[in-house]
Amino acid sequence: MEDDPDWPALLINYKAALAEFEHVTKALTEALVDRDSAAEDLPELFAAESKARDAVILSRMRLVSAWRHAQLDFQLPITLGDLGEHA
Repeated sequence: MEDDPDWPALLINYKAALAEFEHVTKALTEALVDRDSAAEDLPELFAAESKARDAVILSRMRLVSAWRHAQLDFQLPITLGDLGEHA
């Protein structure tokens, strides 16, 4: 890993993964609540949610790993708030 991590890219990737997870979770929840949902659709939604959850975990691990590697004694130079609308 390089000495100066690309904080904006790491945070943008994390924010995107989180947004995708929220989107898929909402779709799964709606399908589970809707009595007219086809049972055949649920395994695909469960798999999509699992994949999205794994993406959130992986992007978070990359972010924390970069932070630990850089051994920052101060706040990250950029935050999600600096990127615009919060996740």
